[in-house]
Amino acid sequence: MKNFLPRALSGIVYASVIFLGTTIHPYGLIGLMMIFCGFSIYEFIQLTKLKDRLYQLMLIIAAPALFFYIGKDFLDVFINSTHYYFYLNSISLVGPVLFILAFYTIFKSTNELLNPFAKATVGIIYTIFPFVLALTFPSFAYELGEKSMHYEVFFIFVLLWASDSFAYIAGNLFGKHKMAPSISGGKTWEGFAGGLIFTIITGILIHYFAKQNLHGNWIIIGLIVAVLGPIGDLTESKLKRFFGVKDSGNLIPGHGGFLDRLDSFIFVVPFIYLYYLLDYTL
Repeated sequence: MKNFLPRALSGIVYASVIFLGTTIHPYGLIGLMMIFCGFSIYEFIQLTKLKDRLYQLMLIIAAPALFFYIGKDFLDVFINSTHYYFYLNSISLVGPVLFILAFYTIFKSTNELLNPFAKATVGIIYTIFPFVLALTFPSFAYELGEKSMHYEVFFIFVLLWASDSFAYIAGNLFGKHKMAPSISGGKTWEGFAGGLIFTIITGILIHYFAKQNLHGNWIIIGLIVAVLGPIGDLTESKLKRFFGVKDSGNLIPGHGGFLDRLDSFIFVVPFIYLYYLLDYTL
């Protein structure tokens, strides 16, 4: 119980920062994603024990370069258009494909991560790409004569919080069958089922009752989050177990590190992006 107060307070601050950063203005979203990305890079370097300065520099340089490349178009579309199509083209598959390869490396070829170049490459894909791709999600509309940004990124966090919360509740109440005991002893199939059901219900509520005209079908997005969010958590657990680390960091009191809090977001974003890509091109 002694950790309850700092955990609750940091959770409230964390959720408030996410709400403000994802809803007020594109500058806020860019800033929030850059902050999350920066802390995630730092923790990834510490977690994987990447000590080579050249490869650390490669990670540090790649982040602002990618944010500049995507962010300038994001702001340009906010100023000049009501919809955001700029990155939805044939080369857009590169991000999700590279992410899938990074996921395969973490799970099936983990020993490759003993190589500094492999660590840096996976680090760029795992800790930078998702936060950059999230800038492609928001749609825009005019309200009272001013252009506003819709809440697509915030609602992804809402779905993730629903998934985590109800998986935890269902796991505590009914959990008997472990999902991946060699990676994470706390996750059960009963918890996964509880998270799946209530995340889809949350997606249905967003789809039918959100006042904004959001991009995409949020029942499908809810399903993507419900199925892949727990896999994102297991992916980070696999990394931590391989490198003998309990938490990715201690920057969020009572919650561990940023990678601990954002592992599911990191994992679902490339696949939601892929869904948007298919939705617009098919």
